[in-house]
Amino acid sequence: MALSLSVPVQNQSLSKDIETSPKKARAWVEALPLTRTIESGRAVAAALTALNRAKLPADDRVALAEIYRPIIYVILDELDAVYASATLPLPAKALEAFDLAHHLSIESAYPYKALILEKSTKLLGFGNKRSLPLPIFRVLSLALSVMVQRYKTYYPIPAGLWQEVNNLYLYADEQGLTHETPDDTSKSSIADLYFEMLMLSLADPYRLMNREVDRVLEILRQNRGHVELKLPAESINPQRAFIVALDVDAAPWPLAQGNKVAEGAIIRLIEPTTLVERLEQKLKANLVAGSPNAAKSHATHDINDLVGRLCQLWGDPPKRQFRRTRGDAGVALCSGVKAIAHFSELATNETREAALEAKGDGSTLPVLNIPQDPPKSQFFGVEEWQVLNQSANGLRLHRASGGVVGITVGEAVGVRFVGGRSWNIGVVRWLTLLEGSALEFGMELISPAGYSVTLETTFGSVPRSIPAVLLAATHPGMPPDTVLTVTDTFSDLREFKLDDHGEVLTVRAMTLIERTSKFDLFQFQQS
Repeated sequence: MALSLSVPVQNQSLSKDIETSPKKARAWVEALPLTRTIESGRAVAAALTALNRAKLPADDRVALAEIYRPIIYVILDELDAVYASATLPLPAKALEAFDLAHHLSIESAYPYKALILEKSTKLLGFGNKRSLPLPIFRVLSLALSVMVQRYKTYYPIPAGLWQEVNNLYLYADEQGLTHETPDDTSKSSIADLYFEMLMLSLADPYRLMNREVDRVLEILRQNRGHVELKLPAESINPQRAFIVALDVDAAPWPLAQGNKVAEGAIIRLIEPTTLVERLEQKLKANLVAGSPNAAKSHATHDINDLVGRLCQLWGDPPKRQFRRTRGDAGVALCSGVKAIAHFSELATNETREAALEAKGDGSTLPVLNIPQDPPKSQFFGVEEWQVLNQSANGLRLHRASGGVVGITVGEAVGVRFVGGRSWNIGVVRWLTLLEGSALEFGMELISPAGYSVTLETTFGSVPRSIPAVLLAATHPGMPPDTVLTVTDTFSDLREFKLDDHGEVLTVRAMTLIERTSKFDLFQFQQS
C-alpha cells in the first residue's frame, strides 16, 4: 500500500547556527538550561523546524532527532506539569506551555516520517525493511503524545492524525512489523503503542479528571498483550467489540452503536474481552461490591474506581439513561465551591426592588439578575452559557470564545436559569474545546439549590473557617444533611461547627459521597 504522511517541503538552506555534526549537536543539546524550560523548548523547536525544512539526507536528519529526543521528553514532562492541571480556557502561561509541547511533538515526528516515506518506496533495497520499525515506532509514540496533550486539555484531536496513525499501523501490519520492539527502553511493540491509542480513545477521555489519562496508560501498560485486532469475519462478542477503520481519519467506536462504515473501508474489530476479564479479576480481588471500601473507592475516584469505569466502558459501553430535550435558554454559570457559595449568598439577599434597580443601571449580568459590581463577584466570575440540551439529571452547555470562568472535569459548578432565584448545583463530567476556543461541557445535576454556609473545625489551637454550600434536602420535611466544600475537608467522623447565618450547629462528617481534586461532597449528622 502507498503511505500518506504529512511532512514539510525540504528545500530550504540551513542556517549556520544549526549544528549538523552529531558530536556538536549533542554538546549543544546537553548545554541547554533545563531549569528554563520554555527557553530550552523554544531553542530545540527552532532547531527541529529548520532541520525539517532543510535539504538533508533523511538518515542524517533522524540521527540528529535521536540526539534531541531525550532532552525533548524531559522538556515535554516539564511543560505537562504547567498545562495539564489548568482549567479552560487555559491561562496564558499554561497555553504557552501547551502550544510549545504540541509544536515540539509535531516537529519531532517529521524526521521519522520523512525516513519512512523514503524507505517504503525502496523496500527492495538492502536493509530498508529492517530500518522501518524504529521510525514507525517513533511516529506512533509522538502521535500518542499529541493525543495525550489534547485529552488532558480537552482539545479535539487534530484533523488527519487518526488517518496517519491508522494508515501507518495498516502498513506495518502488511509488512509484518507490528510485533517488532525497536525501542530498548520501553520494550513496547508497534502493536502495543497502537492499542494504547485505541483503548485510550475508548476510555471516554473527555470525561477523565486530572491525571486520569496517565493512569489509564499505566493500566494498559501493566496489562499488555490482552487486546486483539480481528478481521470482520472472525467471531467476536458484539457487546465487547469496537470498530476501527484503518483507511479513514477516525477514532474507533463501539460496534453496538451500529454506525455505518463506508463501503470498501478497511476495518478491524477490536476485541478487549481478555483485558476486561483480567481487570475485573483484579478489581474483585481488591474490592467487594457494596463494601465500605467499594463505596470509598467510588467516592474518591481512586485507581479501583477508574478500573471499574474502564471495565464498563470497554466491556459494556453504557447507554443513555435519560432522554435529552433540546434547549436554547441562557443560564448564569459560576465555577468552584467559593464562587457558588458567594453567588448563592447574593441570591438569598435579593429583593424585587433591588433587582429592578440593578437591571436599570446595568450592574447585572445581561438577561439574568446576577450582580457584577461587587469586588468578590468580579473576582470569582460569572457569565452566560447556552443550554444546548437538558435531561433529568444534567445539562449540556456551550460558551463562545472569550469567557473568563475556568472549567475543568471534576469541578463543581452552579447554574441559574432565567427567572430562577436559586442556583442549581452540579459537577462537570465531560469537557471539550471546540474550534475558535469555544467550550462545551456536560454537567451532572446533584442538587436543585444550594445555600452558603461555613464550616469551622473544632480541633487545633486555631479554628479554621471553610467555605461550603449546604445542598437542599432530598426529601420534603427533612433537614439538609449534605454539604459541598473544598477538597480534603472530609475526614471520617470529623467534627465541625456549621454556621448557617448565625445559627450554629455542631455536626459530624459521616459519609463521603464524592471527592475530586476540586471539592468534597459529604453527608453529616448533628452531634
